[in-house]
Amino acid sequence: MSPSGHDHSHDHAHFDAAASTWDADPAKLERARATAVLLRDTLGLTGTERVLEIGGGTGQLSIALADHVGSVLVTDASPGMVDVARSNIESAGLADRLTVERLDLVTDPPPQGSFDGVWAQLALHHVRDVGVLLQRVKALLSPGGWVAVVELDDDRAGAFHANYENFTGHDGFDRTSFANLLRDSGFHDVSVVDAGSVEKELGGDHQGRGTFATFLAVGRA
Repeated sequence: MSPSGHDHSHDHAHFDAAASTWDADPAKLERARATAVLLRDTLGLTGTERVLEIGGGTGQLSIALADHVGSVLVTDASPGMVDVARSNIESAGLADRLTVERLDLVTDPPPQGSFDGVWAQLALHHVRDVGVLLQRVKALLSPGGWVAVVELDDDRAGAFHANYENFTGHDGFDRTSFANLLRDSGFHDVSVVDAGSVEKELGGDHQGRGTFATFLAVGRA
């Protein structure tokens, strides 16, 4: 959930500070549950998949999907988020299926082995060079594996990240451009569908809660 290719300290500080109270916002938990249903229905999960989550935050998405896959390695670049995710997974009694690791896939050595699927929810807009990340994802996937990315539609006003200092990621993505990025990274059978909307407290010059459209992009290795 933090960007790559630059000084990470600002973003890590933001997410580390927010980690302990992250799940106190009901909208975040509802977002994870809604994304879990969409992924389950879209991906045709069999219950045997070995999955990698990128930017997993407090682990809520993978917790919601734990009964529908074989195992998940939940990763995040923020140590604070990793600590909360580990606690949440233990509290849910899922430590046998879900493991947590601090990992920035762009700059750190990749995890061992291969995966049947990779999912990420609202994480890639924090990554400066998404193409590099997607190429690394593809290298980790077994033949026929998939990547499933839920992301923000193009947010030209930048309202979603108005309360972030020194934000250097993307204010959402154009759907066609993101699909082409997946193809350029070696994925095929690329599809993009609506993924509902996200509510978020706004900062900066924006006040109140904002609603932001999202999409699900899926590609096959």
